[in-house]
Amino acid sequence: MAGQVIKPFGPTIYKGTFSERMRLEVIERSLASSDDASPNLAGNLAQEKFIELSQESGNELTSIIQDYLQQSREMGAYKPKSELKRISFERLWVNHQKKGEWNPPHAHSGDFSMVGYCQVPEELKNEWKFENQQGQDPVAGKIQWNYGQFADHNMTVFGPVDPEEGVIYIFPAWLLHFVFPFNSDVTRISFSTNCKLIY
Repeated sequence: MAGQVIKPFGPTIYKGTFSERMRLEVIERSLASSDDASPNLAGNLAQEKFIELSQESGNELTSIIQDYLQQSREMGAYKPKSELKRISFERLWVNHQKKGEWNPPHAHSGDFSMVGYCQVPEELKNEWKFENQQGQDPVAGKIQWNYGQFADHNMTVFGPVDPEEGVIYIFPAWLLHFVFPFNSDVTRISFSTNCKLIY
């Protein structure tokens, strides 16, 4: 007699896109910023900067998180108990990841977190050709999310995921995630922020 698989638990992850205008704005503002975010962050990166977004980009981020919440509600993964009044964002920071740098396993504050990719050099697509990437699972420069107890039959892994320019991921802030180092002598630029839902 056949049984039934029930999946009542587990986080949802959203994959979306953001505009070319916003991509260029984040790069430009991060290069001009002198506001060092490194002391506040988990990353082993030399260059992490806080920036302020324009009103237009702030509205775009809000629209993206609203799409995530709407789709999560439709699939039953988000069930607000009262009316959502606003979405409050923390200061946005930009990571300029270079050769040998990485983000160790960590979680964020707030309700939801996001990472968006602004600059992904072509050289990163050839990382698997390096001698130290010839194992079963080349991971250089990729991001990964882990959920559940560390046991083969319990751990759920999303990744390693290749970064793509103009792509944004949104996920519960408490979800453990990390970024692997890469070998190429290039700079990859991504941004992150956290948000809290105010009811």
